[in-house]
Amino acid sequence: MSTWDSVNLDVKDLPRLGYLTLESLEPEMKEIFTSITDSERGVGTLSNGGLPGPFNGWMYTDPEMARALDDIGMAVRSNTTNVPKTMKEVAICVIGAHFRSNVEFWAHSRIALAAGVRQEVLDSIYNSEEPIFFETGEEPFQKAGYDMTKEYLETYRISDKSYQTILDLLGSDKAMIELILVMGHYIGLATQLNILRVPNPGDRQYFEN
Repeated sequence: MSTWDSVNLDVKDLPRLGYLTLESLEPEMKEIFTSITDSERGVGTLSNGGLPGPFNGWMYTDPEMARALDDIGMAVRSNTTNVPKTMKEVAICVIGAHFRSNVEFWAHSRIALAAGVRQEVLDSIYNSEEPIFFETGEEPFQKAGYDMTKEYLETYRISDKSYQTILDLLGSDKAMIELILVMGHYIGLATQLNILRVPNPGDRQYFEN
């Protein structure tokens, strides 16, 4: 059994796509499959040889699309260093919880915890409660990431006051754009994961369908 496997899935949680293995793909797609498993994401394969998360769905596209999706995912992961990692991860967890995206919340709550986000903060986000952030360390950035993401998801806009507050905290337009790109990317991933009904690894799903 692979650590990426989902077990005890209810019928309503079964994925909508069959899993494509490395051996079943054309040469160009095999290269992309391998680039995903060899990347710094640390993604492994399921016991059936398929890819977990959004990656299996990408294997159903053409090589140009799959490569573009892989590249943008790595760019968003690696080229947004002007934003504190804990701030990004809090924003992603808010998106995952808002869209009830099992894989997104499963993966990024773990990344957030490892990066230094407190479990209490993650529990509050999961339970749709407003977290209590400390005024020290990176927590003011985490709060700003939480506030901006919640405001956008609830109103589809960001007020001038909120925008300026977060811009002043981040210190540059470049950092602000990076945060916005992170938000947009993971909103898109939540759409893919939810419509294709991709389950998170383990013996329970974070959110019921």
